[in-house]
Amino acid sequence: MTISPSVDVNLFVYNAADTISETLDCILTQSWPNLRLTVIDNASTDDTPAIVARTTDHRIRLIRNRINIGPVLNCQRAFWHGTSDFVMPKTGDDLLAPDFIAEIMETLLQNPETAMCHAAGLIFDDDRSVRAAYPPTHSLDATSPDPVARARHVMAHYTSAPAFWGIYRRAGIERLAPLAYRPGWDHAVLAELALYGEIRALDATLFWRRHGGKNVADLARGCSQFTQRNLPLDDALADLFWHIPLTATAYGHIERFAVARIDPAERRALMQSVPPIFRARWLPMMRQEAAHFRAALPDLLDRLAAEHGVVAPWAGRQIADALNALSALVPEADFSPERSAVEALSTRLISA
Repeated sequence: MTISPSVDVNLFVYNAADTISETLDCILTQSWPNLRLTVIDNASTDDTPAIVARTTDHRIRLIRNRINIGPVLNCQRAFWHGTSDFVMPKTGDDLLAPDFIAEIMETLLQNPETAMCHAAGLIFDDDRSVRAAYPPTHSLDATSPDPVARARHVMAHYTSAPAFWGIYRRAGIERLAPLAYRPGWDHAVLAELALYGEIRALDATLFWRRHGGKNVADLARGCSQFTQRNLPLDDALADLFWHIPLTATAYGHIERFAVARIDPAERRALMQSVPPIFRARWLPMMRQEAAHFRAALPDLLDRLAAEHGVVAPWAGRQIADALNALSALVPEADFSPERSAVEALSTRLISA
């Protein structure tokens, strides 16, 4: 008798009482016979933990964070938790067709070189009415034998869910750098993963996303480590990538490729390929971000000037990091004078 491989389904949730029962049901009724479901609760303040605790299925386990660690770190736990060869991180509100796991696992088992497989999806509302189907362009099919070509394919084509919410081969996940507090971190994660294996898509519509995606600006603010730790974004010590979400998304690929587990020459070549790929996709919007950031700079420099000692260069670094991203992706905006001004001001203030 053949035993089906186990899948670790790791559900990361926060205050999901309105949707958690339906989500648990769609996982526990999957046709795939061998799965383990772990709910990683991010210190919810509603009935989410109690609802999970009342579920008697022996395959389910509840882990409660003692404090709210933020969604990025909680998602990281969902990627890493468990010991099965296959892992499926999942949110607490999206739903799956009954054969979601079975059909994806069939593809993964037939294609051992595949690091992740996902399915086509649709957007639904709370009354279960279908709002829209994701177009085929929202799926990824990075199956070239060349790892660098696969990563470039992801950079050129990745848009949003449902491509991120598939089943991952743990051997690929374990090679990834940790998730970053950056806008568009999911883009960069998939691009790095493509270096370690294929990414495949099923044509079948098996992933059902509640309400669809959020506004890009809101997502960018939510990805800041300051937001994740309930600290104010107007603090001079906060990162500023949320001001430039698309530019920061592209720059995040450069940061991640710098530590990718590939040949050094390929790593450098891949970093060099980031700007032309994303300029081809988003240049008008990145130019707008550059203009908006330039307009915000006087206020940011005033905040920097109010700091002193070792705090000053740290605050200056936040401005410099954003300017480095803009200079890499939108060099024609020419922030050279502003970068020099930040460096000079930081140097003066450290001795004040």
